[in-house]
Amino acid sequence: MKNIYFILLFLILFSCSTKGKIDSSDGEKELVSNASLDINEDKKNPSDPFYPLKESINNLQNQITDLKSQVIEYESRLHNPTIDTELIKLLKSPDLKNEIIMNTGTVIQGTIISENSTQMVVKTQIGQLTIEKEFVVEIKDIEPLIPNLQFEDIIEERQSDSLHTYIGKVKNIGGRRADFVRVIYYYWADDTSPIIRDSVFVSSNSTVYLNGVISDASIEPTELGDFKLSTVIPDTVDIEYITKEIKWDIFE
Repeated sequence: MKNIYFILLFLILFSCSTKGKIDSSDGEKELVSNASLDINEDKKNPSDPFYPLKESINNLQNQITDLKSQVIEYESRLHNPTIDTELIKLLKSPDLKNEIIMNTGTVIQGTIISENSTQMVVKTQIGQLTIEKEFVVEIKDIEPLIPNLQFEDIIEERQSDSLHTYIGKVKNIGGRRADFVRVIYYYWADDTSPIIRDSVFVSSNSTVYLNGVISDASIEPTELGDFKLSTVIPDTVDIEYITKEIKWDIFE
């Protein structure tokens, strides 16, 4: 009987000690797990953002670039407004071929489009007029208006080694706009032919032609255009003298 009690007591003590070891092991595991979490949290940099900073900066840069392009496009529209070429055609002035002097001293400029023994119909800038011939003193032909361009007196000349630069102005003293005005320089070694020829367009008024072409090389009557021509003349070339001229075209 005593042996039975002894065995039961031994089994109870053994089970308690085993449970203590299991609980202790679980506690150690929990401590190790908590320690690992603390270590991982310590490894985190407190300055690290919650979002990808580099991607955000790239997005902002792209937005700034888009805004810049939109501003440039808006400014270009302000400085270069759309021009209706059809409207320009409607505003075209008629050619004036005749000058009619009346007995009152009035001078009418226009083009005679029809006439009979007593009357004439004249097309003017303000419309058609019917004029009684008995009041007409004289009829003259109007010389067609043409451009006439000349150099201004002072032309600046610069030289740097073999580079020769000429800076000056051109004036239109004629009665019509000159288009695509260009200055041409000829460099001569003898009297036969120029050995070097160089040219440049002037910079003046911006003009929109009926075909939609835009040019800044037109000069209106009484106005000026600037030019700057740079020509390379090799040292081996012996220039005797230089001549220059102005050429232009006429367009509507």
